[in-house]
Amino acid sequence: MSVTREEVLQLILRQLSAYGYSGLSQAVATHTKVQMTAESSSRLEELVSLGLRSERQRRGSDALSENGPQPAEVASEATDGGLGLDLDRRVPAVVPYYKVWYKTKHKDAATAAAFSADGRYIATGSADSSLKLIEVDRVRNPAAGSARREDKPVIRTLYNHEAGITGVAFHPNGLVLASCSTDHTVKLFDLSAAYGKYAFQSTSDNYAFHSISFHPSGEYLAAATDASEVRLLNVRTAKTYLLRAGSASNTDQHSAGLTNVSYAGSGALIASTSRDGCVKLWDGRSGTCVRTLDRAHGGAPTTAALFSRSSGYLLTTGLDSTVRLWDVAAARVVNSYEGATMDTFDARAVFSHDESLVMVPDARTNSIACWDASSARLLKRCADHKNRVTCVAVSPVTSALMTCSVDEC
Repeated sequence: MSVTREEVLQLILRQLSAYGYSGLSQAVATHTKVQMTAESSSRLEELVSLGLRSERQRRGSDALSENGPQPAEVASEATDGGLGLDLDRRVPAVVPYYKVWYKTKHKDAATAAAFSADGRYIATGSADSSLKLIEVDRVRNPAAGSARREDKPVIRTLYNHEAGITGVAFHPNGLVLASCSTDHTVKLFDLSAAYGKYAFQSTSDNYAFHSISFHPSGEYLAAATDASEVRLLNVRTAKTYLLRAGSASNTDQHSAGLTNVSYAGSGALIASTSRDGCVKLWDGRSGTCVRTLDRAHGGAPTTAALFSRSSGYLLTTGLDSTVRLWDVAAARVVNSYEGATMDTFDARAVFSHDESLVMVPDARTNSIACWDASSARLLKRCADHKNRVTCVAVSPVTSALMTCSVDEC
């Protein structure tokens, strides 16, 4: 399907406005005689991202057909447009201009946030025990001055926990929101129920929860608590299982409480981090420990682990104030990101939506530190807050992010 010159130029104008170049956008509109609109949009960036991903998929398919079978790790990186193909990238990454679209406040510190898989919704959690569900389209195009409830970006506030929220995660189908808390519970909320504010399922434990992550099928939920064993919750039956050590001596278990847990996109691996300073990888099927990254951050507690889209790389955060990128197959560090201060157990680094950037809250400057993922060069700090930033969540489809802070989201 072909597009007209005017349609392309309109996309360019809106993208320039979204990047903060309103004056340049107006100049281009005047020069090209294309009608200028007040609307800003990152639709062009989304379309380019999809096009590049499709092109990489074609190249990956061509390589497989011409050269025969390849190792699973290489094949997955070549076909998903993830970080692997860009590690040798010579063109520096560019940090987008992050314009503040929207602010909302809880009654206490905002502590957790997550985007849905399609990027349409954001969930935030707070130390006040509440959750908020935000519709992204209403943030992008707010009804100016509207007082109508149906026009507000926050479309639902959820209650049911008795203590602060420590983690939120959307079910892959987008219809269920999971949350965990220091009240020793994980709760599931049905987002398809009109105006529902309370959980339809609750799982209790003897320990406080700190992190949750859905299996890509949505059937299981991995959880990290103050205990040293990874919990695995069956979403349908609400039963809880413990991941077991790979040896009878139990030496493969963590020796201290957990801080974070994360599924790989394929579901084949689970990563866990702990106060003991180790990062462990668990087989997603058998539940056994298959690798330990001992003293992953020089012995300092590890606070988070996140797989790249290809599952070939693992991004870890530690209280040595470094973020590290690991080659999963080789169990070696390929990049270290320094220059930010991480001094709390909620410090968690993330990739940008296209995995060209690595981001983490910087406790020293109350902002987000942004590095070039390939060169490990610190590019800039953004999203300044008045107080400590507790969390950053990145849209999976475009260059948008949500930051949480002691002062506000």
